[in-house]
Amino acid sequence: MNRLSKGKVKSVILERKEFLLTDRDGRDQIFRLGDHLVVNRGGKESAGGLKVDDSVSVYYEQDAQKWTAHYILVRQDDARAWQLRSGAFKVDNAGKKMFTYTDDCGAEWTCCINGSRVRLNMQTGRIEDIRKGDTTLAIVEEIEDKATLKDVMVSRI
Repeated sequence: MNRLSKGKVKSVILERKEFLLTDRDGRDQIFRLGDHLVVNRGGKESAGGLKVDDSVSVYYEQDAQKWTAHYILVRQDDARAWQLRSGAFKVDNAGKKMFTYTDDCGAEWTCCINGSRVRLNMQTGRIEDIRKGDTTLAIVEEIEDKATLKDVMVSRI
């Protein structure tokens, strides 16, 4: 099962491929660094670079034994208002420049499409490549009551 978590990085233990996150409620969570981990810092993605005191959103897989991080969004500087969102694609209103999805809790969200990057299996794609019901991982910039889609990723086998 894939989930999202937010918090501050308390420690990074590269030898064990782990990091410790303190969530908003003050609880510590240990995450394993996934084999294909992506860290997004200010819109630039890399395979590492996580630092102590980073404020992050983590997309991870949870099983009975461990939590494995697959995508980490560092929320700093220009990316402070960025949020990581997971959900199912509902509809593309490309003519209206809107993207609608249903999140993991069942709430429906609509974001402006404004130069958004679209990726299918981490390759450049188009909004038209996303199918209704596809599981999406999105980076959304939220300023006041306006949500703008920055990046949307779909993994399809």
